[in-house]
Amino acid sequence: MLNKTTKVKVKYKNMFLRKNLATIKNILAENQLGFGLFLVAFFLRFYNFTAAVTFLGDQGRDAIIIKRIVTLEHFPAIGAPSSIGGIFLGPFYYYLVAPFLLLFHFNPVGPALAVALISFIGLTAFYFIVKKTTHLSIALYATALLVFSVVQINFSRFSWNPNLLPLFAFLTLYFFALMLKKQTIMWAIAFGSFFAFSLQLHYLAALLILPLAVVYCEILLNTTNKKLSLWKNLFFSSMAFGFFLLPLIIFELKHQFLNTQNFLQLFNSKSFINHLSYPLRLETVLVNFFTHIFNINFTSWLALTIFFLLIIFYLANRKTIKQNIFLNLNFLNVILYPFGFAFLNSPHYPHYYGAVYYSFFIVVSYLAFRQKKIQLLSFASAVFLLLLFIFFNSQKYIFLKEGDNQIKKAEEIAETILAQHPQIPYQIVALPSTETDGHIRYFLEIKGKRPMPEDTNEYVKELYVLCREANCSPDNNPQWQIASFKNAKIDTKWFIQDFYIYKIVHGN
Repeated sequence: MLNKTTKVKVKYKNMFLRKNLATIKNILAENQLGFGLFLVAFFLRFYNFTAAVTFLGDQGRDAIIIKRIVTLEHFPAIGAPSSIGGIFLGPFYYYLVAPFLLLFHFNPVGPALAVALISFIGLTAFYFIVKKTTHLSIALYATALLVFSVVQINFSRFSWNPNLLPLFAFLTLYFFALMLKKQTIMWAIAFGSFFAFSLQLHYLAALLILPLAVVYCEILLNTTNKKLSLWKNLFFSSMAFGFFLLPLIIFELKHQFLNTQNFLQLFNSKSFINHLSYPLRLETVLVNFFTHIFNINFTSWLALTIFFLLIIFYLANRKTIKQNIFLNLNFLNVILYPFGFAFLNSPHYPHYYGAVYYSFFIVVSYLAFRQKKIQLLSFASAVFLLLLFIFFNSQKYIFLKEGDNQIKKAEEIAETILAQHPQIPYQIVALPSTETDGHIRYFLEIKGKRPMPEDTNEYVKELYVLCREANCSPDNNPQWQIASFKNAKIDTKWFIQDFYIYKIVHGN
């Protein structure tokens, strides 16, 4: 028989279990639609993953760097070069996904799966955070937009540092709001850390400073008895920010502030759309932003109309919106980001808007469901617009079809080069000059035949030229690696996976 103490323990244990089971049941019942969206999101982000994953030059370049991290060969202090301005990002992304390359035995699908997994976990966090900071209807609608967005799906299906910026920018805003609301050091450190992470994923995350500064200054000016706490939290967030940017800071000090100078030059650069006035630049930014999101071509007047109606709505409802710091931050991010981006002479690729996507989904959902009791006509309109959004975005779900197996192709190309038993040191070059070969170099390196660095001036015994054109005359091409190869003579030529490959040796 059980003694009295044991009976009491069993009783409380059963009560604890019943209470937790009831809590779980309530969570499941309340979030049925949310969990349904998670299942759809999982399918869209992981279906046909290996066959359809992108693995080209940039991914190969990153895989080489990550491979050298996990083999303890080299620990980089800078990250990938950005596409414009000669700016180097921070190394955070490399270290974040490095364990997955090791986990998958150096198969480059590992880092891509890391991005997909982090994106999926972030999507679930997005749902619960938006639900907590607003209400269920807004969270469901915003999550649905995120789940079906072809841009966000594509970002989550291959390894590239900008792909995680939407999530990290969202968390930066969230932790900043918590820092201001809770006034605790923990959230200050979290905010500073994630802001540093975001900036290392893509330099345009710097534009987050616009909504952050506006909200911080407003609260500071309107606060009388908590100013010391605000300054203290800003100090700790700055320390966390600086700590995680320390490798880049050291790089800047050692290279005469190269990144800073190049970034400032972007404002004066004449490399991109310099013929446009600022209003036309803003128009271009908005047209491309809405086109990327909705996957339909927006006219200038429609993009400008939507944007300025959003500004009018915000100004008219600012008093209500400001009561929710997190919501206010997201509104300001959507409004101020285009104004900041328009100052840059820059292209407008989808990933250049990474810091504002999640905010836009929240704002749209707030506009549709700001009232908990919504009228039938408004609800029907919101559902209709969501269905249109899904329809237009689904037209670009190319991953649902059979993939082109880019990882396998890169490995096969590398194996044909290895079959020629290249003499070390040797070099590989891709033509035309805009073509990249990082994905081929990666497999050559992990298979024990590392080619010389592409920028080396050292003597090489053999040269392997990868050309997409049938008649590219690699022995007479002005490409500097080829031009510097003395007495070039084509030894062998073969064709594989859309590439003509030439083995070039030194003639007599």
